[in-house]
Amino acid sequence: MPFGDHLEELRNCLIRSLVGWGICTVLALLFARRLLEIVIAPVQLVLNAHGESPELLSLNPPDLFMLYIKSGLLAGLILSMPWILYQLWSFVSTGLYSSEKRLVRGFLPVSMGLFVFGVLFMFFIVLPVVLNFLIGFAMSFDQASLNPNAFERLVLGIESSDAPTPTVQLDVSLPLLNYDPVEPPAGALWLDTRTDTLRVATPDGVRELVTRLNRPIRTSYSIQFFVSFVMLMALGFGLAFELPVVVVALAATGIVSVAEMSKVRRYVLFGIVVMAAILTPPDVISQVLLAIPMYALFEAGLIAARRFEPDKSRSA
Repeated sequence: MPFGDHLEELRNCLIRSLVGWGICTVLALLFARRLLEIVIAPVQLVLNAHGESPELLSLNPPDLFMLYIKSGLLAGLILSMPWILYQLWSFVSTGLYSSEKRLVRGFLPVSMGLFVFGVLFMFFIVLPVVLNFLIGFAMSFDQASLNPNAFERLVLGIESSDAPTPTVQLDVSLPLLNYDPVEPPAGALWLDTRTDTLRVATPDGVRELVTRLNRPIRTSYSIQFFVSFVMLMALGFGLAFELPVVVVALAATGIVSVAEMSKVRRYVLFGIVVMAAILTPPDVISQVLLAIPMYALFEAGLIAARRFEPDKSRSA
């Protein structure tokens, strides 16, 4: 096929891929709201467990709408990925030998499965652990004393009072509970010791009146930054879990043998640690949670690569 015909075929494949992505995006926009609710559910759960308000901030008026569109585009891309890969395959398959075609056919479903597994591993295992560590770390700071000394009272213009504090007899008492009562009557009031909040039952449900004020740092995230953070981590874990496919492809094509890759394990481990530090937030827990499965996948890739490595005597 002449070079111009190759370009024409590539253009047609790109157009068909974009059309498929567009159709899937329109369908995904119908469920983008639910997708956003699923993405922010882990941080709401962890915030509530630590006694923080399970609310995310919208700092700019168009934030939610832009997130809605971005979620639909991402979901549409995932739904249309089989069609896009098929178009890519149809373009490159004409230049491959029959043995290479069989190899690629086997790689495509495995590659997609590993990518999905990496995203699910990040969302259901890594993300809750990382959020629990980061939010718990922010809560570990103690509140400084807010009682000014003599010099601070002078600077702040606070009058000093040496009169003794009077003793006040309080007749009001509240039940201390670490749970919400089942079907409390309207007007019932109690202190939630788990979250240190004052809660009251109303005909419309339980409402929170006062939140804890004795913390030096309040943890609250922007929904725009948090969703971008989750998407970047999902992309990083999905790509990192493609390591076995890369190892098998290197061995099957004869670029690097299994024996050569086995000899450089220590350098591979160092590279995995560096990659985990780049793809994850700057905390040790998330880096370890990515580095360990990546190295395990590298070893699994070496085992699988021995089946696909060409026989040297037969190749000669």
